Amino acid sequence: LAQLGDAIESMQLAPVDRLGVQSDCFALAKAGQLATDKALGIAVRYSNEQDFTVWSDLAGSLGDVMGTWAKEDTEYAQMQKLLLKVMSNVMEVLGWTPKAGENALFPMLRPLVIGALGRNGHSEVAKEAIERMYSTGGWQSLPADLRFAVYSIVVAHGGAEGFEAVFNVFKNAEMAEERVRALRGLGYTKDNALIDRLLGMTLDDTVRAQDVFYVFGTLAGNRHAMDRAWAFIKTNWDAINKMFSSGQFLLGRILKSATSAFASEAMAVEVEAFFKDKDTPGAERSISQALETIRLNAQWLERDRAAVKTWLGANV
Repeated sequence: LAQLGDAIESMQLAPVDRLGVQSDCFALAKAGQLATDKALGIAVRYSNEQDFTVWSDLAGSLGDVMGTWAKEDTEYAQMQKLLLKVMSNVMEVLGWTPKAGENALFPMLRPLVIGALGRNGHSEVAKEAIERMYSTGGWQSLPADLRFAVYSIVVAHGGAEGFEAVFNVFKNAEMAEERVRALRGLGYTKDNALIDRLLGMTLDDTVRAQDVFYVFGTLAGNRHAMDRAWAFIKTNWDAINKMFSSGQFLLGRILKSATSAFASEAMAVEVEAFFKDKDTPGAERSISQALETIRLNAQWLERDRAAVKTWLGANV
């Protein structure tokens, strides 16, 4: 792995091989065939990476680890620092504004990197995103491909004012695509009252039934919100079930996304017990898959918690 790391850092491997190495490492780690600290050790060697396909996959790999370790406060904060460390170089190359003759895939890479850095605490990126949101031209002056990244950063770090600014986009934008971008962005709030407000919007007709999935999907990946989203589903089960009585596949997607991020046997038992006596035709498969994912996450965390804690303490 050390030799592979050297070849990755010096960019001697082809992009397809650089993608494959980290993808295989994290897949093996998740399956218990490779220690997760070894996979993280490979990830830090990608600090010179500029290929969109590699970054897209690596960001997903790191997201999987961070999601599973979401309740480990110290380690999660260290993983955020790790992500900033690995991604900062490519941000210097990309900047906020396209350059003449730049790589054809940089327009896709730019929002991925800006969003990940800004949401995870890169102070300069977050400051720039907030300034651009509140500029004279407002959200409409933002390039379309950067809007979701900016919305999510503004909500994550802007408190009630940031939430309100992005909610206004959701409420007033003419295009459905723009409203969905804003709706997804709202799911990054860390404030309990705002999380509850967003959840309430799924039942008061503020959010269209077909868009409710975006709310639960985003909140499930938000370590500050996943428990409240699950509690909301349990409390309001009858209303949610009724909303999707004619489209249980949508309900299945919501339930799977809202529960799959948990990583403890206790949560698997709780989710299983809740649905045991519920009538969910069409959603049973999604619930079964969610339970399997929760248990795999729990095993992964239990297996590698100590090694990851030690590695992060020594390397971040």
